[in-house]
Amino acid sequence: MEQTRIYPLGKQETAKAMQFPDASGVPADLLYPKDGTAYDMLWRFIDHEYVNPADMEMRGMAAALGIVQGQPFAPDAKACALLDKAARTATRIGHIGVYTPSPLLKDQMWYPDRQYINAFPGNATFTSPTFNYLDARTAFFTYAYSTSPAMALSMDNIGAKYLVAYRDVDGDFLSGDKDYKLHVPKDVPAAIFWSVTVYDPITGSGLDNGQPFPSINTMDKPVQNADGSFDFYFGPKSPGEGKNWLATLPGKGWFTIFRLYGPKQAFFDQTWKLEDVAKFKRVE
Repeated sequence: MEQTRIYPLGKQETAKAMQFPDASGVPADLLYPKDGTAYDMLWRFIDHEYVNPADMEMRGMAAALGIVQGQPFAPDAKACALLDKAARTATRIGHIGVYTPSPLLKDQMWYPDRQYINAFPGNATFTSPTFNYLDARTAFFTYAYSTSPAMALSMDNIGAKYLVAYRDVDGDFLSGDKDYKLHVPKDVPAAIFWSVTVYDPITGSGLDNGQPFPSINTMDKPVQNADGSFDFYFGPKSPGEGKNWLATLPGKGWFTIFRLYGPKQAFFDQTWKLEDVAKFKRVE
């Protein structure tokens, strides 16, 4: 970072030392606005960006709201109130899509008998031969702001796979008040590394649980069982010393993503399968 410089092309002599403020521990929501200010952002985008012919349909819908390139966007008080309500409602609808797999997608569950959702319906562009997967695309971008082909690629030792769980083995949504256990079988099929992370279901950010990181990965050297498997514990209180624990917050939901970077063939042919998150009875 000390060697990094950003400056206008041809102005290297004016480049100054970069400043990198330490944002650790600073709350941040890096997603889109979830209220009426979303339309102000949309206007700034449309007013600034090149007019791509592929965007004409969406620009037409925006124009019906008064958002047109080269024109001011100044809705009156009544329109502002309606737009604010619309944005808040759309956000809630997006969340419903996140938690509820689309009936259009036969492959949206990683396993037919488990709770893990596959966020990508075959590709990272959310397209089928005859239509776009609108519900799956909306659900994905409710929490995320970008995608890439490697995120949906199914190739041995290449890319990554994301197993997302919002529910436990019983089909109940994960709750910060309860204790859970995730058993990870031995020989995790990841050529690079794998991780377990807990997230906030409203912002999509890592759960602000008071721990340095809301995640444990192979580089953290998690505690391993004698047979080579791993147990991870989730809950508001530590299950005890020497255990892999990710804290959750009472009164707040959460979800988890199990990531495999460089997934191996055992993942694709399902000779290795991740177990569901299960309720765990603490022994005091």
